[in-house]
Amino acid sequence: MASAIPIMPPPGAAPAAGEETNASSSSTNAWQKSTATGPAKTTASSTTPKPVSLTNSNKTRTCRNIVIHGFCKYEGKGCEFNHDVAKLHVNSPIFKPSNLSSGSVKAESINAPEFVPKHSQDSSSAAGGAFQDNRPMVQSFVSPMQNSLMGSMSNLTGNFSQFGMNDMSMGGPMSGNYYGEGSVNNYYYQASGAMLHQPTIHGFFISDTLREELHKKNEMVLQTVNAQDYGLPEDLHEYHSLYPLDLTQEKSTEVFGYQSSVYKCMCSEDGKTYALRRIEGFRLTNEVAMQTIEGWRRIKHANIVSIREAFTSKAFGDHSLIFVYDYHPCSKTLYDVHFGPQAQLASQVVVGAPKTTDHVIPERTLWSYLIQLTSALKKIHSAGLAARLIDPTKILVTGKNRIRMNCCGIMDMLTFDTAPNIAHLQQDDILNLGQLMMTLACKSLTATHNISKSIDYIAQTYTQEMKNMILFLMSQPVPMKTVDQIISMLGPRIMQEINDVQTANDVLESDLGRELENGRLTRLMIKFGFINERPEFDMDPAWSETGDRYIIKLFRDYVFHQVDEAGLPVLDVAHVLTCLNKLDAGVDEKIVLMSRDELSCLIVSYREIKACIDSAFRDLSKSK
Repeated sequence: MASAIPIMPPPGAAPAAGEETNASSSSTNAWQKSTATGPAKTTASSTTPKPVSLTNSNKTRTCRNIVIHGFCKYEGKGCEFNHDVAKLHVNSPIFKPSNLSSGSVKAESINAPEFVPKHSQDSSSAAGGAFQDNRPMVQSFVSPMQNSLMGSMSNLTGNFSQFGMNDMSMGGPMSGNYYGEGSVNNYYYQASGAMLHQPTIHGFFISDTLREELHKKNEMVLQTVNAQDYGLPEDLHEYHSLYPLDLTQEKSTEVFGYQSSVYKCMCSEDGKTYALRRIEGFRLTNEVAMQTIEGWRRIKHANIVSIREAFTSKAFGDHSLIFVYDYHPCSKTLYDVHFGPQAQLASQVVVGAPKTTDHVIPERTLWSYLIQLTSALKKIHSAGLAARLIDPTKILVTGKNRIRMNCCGIMDMLTFDTAPNIAHLQQDDILNLGQLMMTLACKSLTATHNISKSIDYIAQTYTQEMKNMILFLMSQPVPMKTVDQIISMLGPRIMQEINDVQTANDVLESDLGRELENGRLTRLMIKFGFINERPEFDMDPAWSETGDRYIIKLFRDYVFHQVDEAGLPVLDVAHVLTCLNKLDAGVDEKIVLMSRDELSCLIVSYREIKACIDSAFRDLSKSK
């Protein structure tokens, strides 16, 4: 310690008043013997040592009291060593810089302001206007041991100042953060009080909204009723388990000219669920009409409900024509979504009504509907067919703003004998598309009864581009309108629609990735169930408690049976999933497994535990 080193009096210097000389006499004599040119001679009656002549080299030597203590109380009282540390120059044998600057020292550097660390300055003034560092500043943590070390280093800095070692922090002023801004990027450190990211239970599964939607669809697929209660046949061709889907809707003949009903059913051949559209009381007189369905079966499009087959049946007690389509559970029609469940409310005239957010369909939604329906028409017209049914009650909404044309092919079979020219039917499709968009824009089923007022309302509510598009769709063809013309007008909107679709796909893919590991973890849990707590195997009652199986048992306790400081069970699902994922991957991370009596501990890696599970499961598999 510095306090245990006595201050050495120089030769010929008298002791300070009131200071004892006996305590330091032995150390003083030793110091004189090592520094004087000759042995010091003292008498019993004199306590003051004789002056020792110093050479020129000794006169330039720094006093050891300055080196050790930072000061010498004998300065000016007989100590002939050098006490002036400010006169050191580059030729001094003590100071040897590693490299010398060739340029002269500027005058501004002599009166330079006191250095202040960056983290104590304002970020705007520290940057000097040339560079703005927007990284979050890190609040440093200083431990008590570090405070003590900083104090000791501060004392040493003053003692070694004459050696040019004013900075004892090896490259920068020592602060609470050992790694200064110049050495470590603060981007990788979080501010004080901010916890590191910890996985939560929601991060391992899909969102609650999507899960609820999928559960509802799954429940709808599994819905069944007693066929006798609804007068339904037990079997219909190769389909069974019929479930009516239009219990709340009245049967109308407005669209097809015949009453129709729709059912959900299961197929005996492939086990899939399909939707049956029944045209009641229709007697097919021309068998060639059945061939019209073949062209529709070849059409596969994202905005068209695919048709599987068509056949006639008397299972309902009459002559019925049955069409089989893909089933989309929990889907609704555009009529149900935008015009309410009751026809009375939907048929109210709202042309000229004030613009409100609750009443008006967003224009972005209308553009999305138009793009999807145009894409479907492009596919249909390219196949030489016509949709013929662009009606709010026959367009399904199967997802968020996701629509599909339904009941395609029915009109071709119903009007096979009197079908008009296909080119005229395709022009009617474009006209019907314009009427549908006007109906949705005005949100009125009677909007087409007064087109001029409806156009005025659309001009007040939506953009000029939407108005021009609807006018084009409802105008007379000169000479003929095509779907390609509509697509060219929708060009910029199509780009936005593609972006929205890809964004939605990224969201669904992200949700799918959360559920990706569930199958792997399920297989892992099945292996655990086969191995742990097995009563007996291979005539060994203690098989599950010995060898590799004992490690598996301890790991099971580590994952599922942890307790907190109060002895309460820790129900941390994130911890369970994290451990199981590491186990299935076989990482080299090591963990400590403790026995239940806390008398033994094992340090093993996830890779080793995985090898134990595979070995135990192979033993069980060999017994088959």
